[in-house]
Amino acid sequence: MMQQQVKQYVDRLQLKNYKSFYLAFLRVALGIWLLKEVCINWSSMEILYGNSALVVPGKNLISRLPGGGFLVVKSHYLWFILSYVVIIFMSILGIGKWFTATVLFGMFAVLQKMNMTMLNGGDKMAMALFFYLIFADSYQYFTLFKQKRNKNDNYKLQNLFSNLAAFSIMLQLCLAYFQSGVLKAGNFFWLHGEATYYALSMERFVGTAFNKYIVKYKWIDYVSNYATLSFELLFPFLIWIKKIRKPLLIIGLLFHLCIYIFLMIYGFQIVFILIYGLFLPNQQLLDFVQKCKTFLLPKKIKVANKS
Repeated sequence: MMQQQVKQYVDRLQLKNYKSFYLAFLRVALGIWLLKEVCINWSSMEILYGNSALVVPGKNLISRLPGGGFLVVKSHYLWFILSYVVIIFMSILGIGKWFTATVLFGMFAVLQKMNMTMLNGGDKMAMALFFYLIFADSYQYFTLFKQKRNKNDNYKLQNLFSNLAAFSIMLQLCLAYFQSGVLKAGNFFWLHGEATYYALSMERFVGTAFNKYIVKYKWIDYVSNYATLSFELLFPFLIWIKKIRKPLLIIGLLFHLCIYIFLMIYGFQIVFILIYGLFLPNQQLLDFVQKCKTFLLPKKIKVANKS
């Protein structure tokens, strides 16, 4: 009985790519996010990745590669970064497909290993996303050259890997939330409702002038503290219930936006929010895009008629 159910599930995953549109959007969005990171850090590239880098990378597999590993990259860091930018653009445009995705993952991993002390949860999650995108078919939309699909071609294995990759990303998000929630639940300040008070009060995380007024109200500290704990611990279980999925995603969106605004933790929030779209049906997203097109198209026609 169990084997039959597994076979039916595998057969269903082979029928089509159920997340084709959002996987393509995720590929493009992550590429733009990487370009933004490069632009922000451009003036500090020598300090981050050059021979005079402040951070000394630890010993790992990459550092043991022939040619000195990181020493080669450090000596030619500018060429490495420029090549990295080219690969990012190729990924955004869908050029090279899985080969480009593999190279991008490798280069992103090298840059992360060179500055381990500067990483946050968003960087680690992005690493996992780039790995899964190697196996995902994210090239049915938003590509420079359209993918030709013949009716006679067999895409069963490709669909299977793509769907499993998308599902793995969703599970990765759930695991990240649950792990974070468990760690918080074992912390004294989170258990006693004081963690968000200290976070909002610390100079490093004071994102707005309103922070000092918010911390004056103890009930806000308690609500935000235990709401965060509840959200991270319950999200991995509640997100699979269709009736409450959309409200939960909206709550999650507000949760990350508040952290983005009030605590100035930026990249982390963007990467996590980008995953949310995978929990929505592919057709629903396509219908939404179509509605946006029909809403904007009449305006263009009116302008053309006037001219």
